[in-house]
Amino acid sequence: MRKGSVHVCLAILLMLAAFGCGRKASPPPARPAVQKPTIPLPAWAPKNPSPEFLRAAKVLKPVPPEILGRFGEQAGPAVQAILARYPGTYTPAWEFFGTLSDDEVTHLKSLGTVRVPVRKMTKTQRRMLDSYFEGWRKAMAGQQQLPTDWLVELYKEGAKEDLSNVDAGFRRDSDRGVNIQFWITRSDGSVRTPSNTVAFM
Repeated sequence: MRKGSVHVCLAILLMLAAFGCGRKASPPPARPAVQKPTIPLPAWAPKNPSPEFLRAAKVLKPVPPEILGRFGEQAGPAVQAILARYPGTYTPAWEFFGTLSDDEVTHLKSLGTVRVPVRKMTKTQRRMLDSYFEGWRKAMAGQQQLPTDWLVELYKEGAKEDLSNVDAGFRRDSDRGVNIQFWITRSDGSVRTPSNTVAFM
């Protein structure tokens, strides 16, 4: 090959290299990681919170420990021991709250209540409600002062076995306490409303 031809070939190879021919394109520069906004979580929050729990944590605040402490001091050691079990019931209650739509949360804030007929709940809502019942059973097992099984108590108040005459939801008190609440329409038309405080707002 003549010297001139060698120079031409080298020039072509350099041009091909400049346009990336014969090799993979270099990866684009890495974008800086976008940090997700952090939500302050209660000390009793699960290590790997569910999406429903995180949605609830944007709206709810934990029940202040001093409130339970004051109540326990007035009620005595037996009730204090029961109150120590309460944090075991909060996570499933918050997860159930996290299944509410944005409109339902707005309704709760403005009008003080939101209720969903159990028979019309989504699969996720019913699963989270059942999880609350189970969480309460586990937390309250063995004590005698409070109901140990929400379902049994609902049945005593007139709920049908399939809960078809029960609405479940939340009620906000004047002091900003948030209660998980049940509305049981009995056969005589009266309505029973057992509830339990699970958060503040």
